[in-house]
Amino acid sequence: MGVIKGIEHIGITVPSIEAAERFFQQAFGAKTLYALIEKDGKAQEGDEMCDKNGLEPGTRIVALRMMRIADGANVELFEVEGGHGSTADAPSHMGMHHFALYVDDLDAAAARFRDAGGTMRDGPIELGGKEKGEGNRCWFGVSPWGMQVEFVHLPSPIVLDDPANSGPRWIPG
Repeated sequence: MGVIKGIEHIGITVPSIEAAERFFQQAFGAKTLYALIEKDGKAQEGDEMCDKNGLEPGTRIVALRMMRIADGANVELFEVEGGHGSTADAPSHMGMHHFALYVDDLDAAAARFRDAGGTMRDGPIELGGKEKGEGNRCWFGVSPWGMQVEFVHLPSPIVLDDPANSGPRWIPG
């Protein structure tokens, strides 16, 4: 069995590749690594790809960007034509509804997020349970297209269920 080393990328479907790319650059300092599919190029068709990656027949990926945020996982942005589900904002919906970014300053991250066009939910939130600790907080924002982004700050240790077998929680350096 292959060894899992960590998350390489997350994929997010967005309504406008240009707007999402700009937002990720402004809100998170993300860098565009490459465009795999351009709007004026050949789209990835659901009729051809359904069995390979689950893209539904009648839909097509018309643009794709691979981006990098700081020293963490890559983010793959998709613009899809031909039908969308409901907003990714609610945790009860299938699929990705949020991703979390570790930050040193929640207020500064929230300000940058707002400046880029996002809105912040009520917060920051003091973490509880096994994540409770001096200064351990998070704060959720909503991107212009309705996806939640969580900002996390964990300066105090958290309680692990079985530290001998799980190792520490990965925190970006």
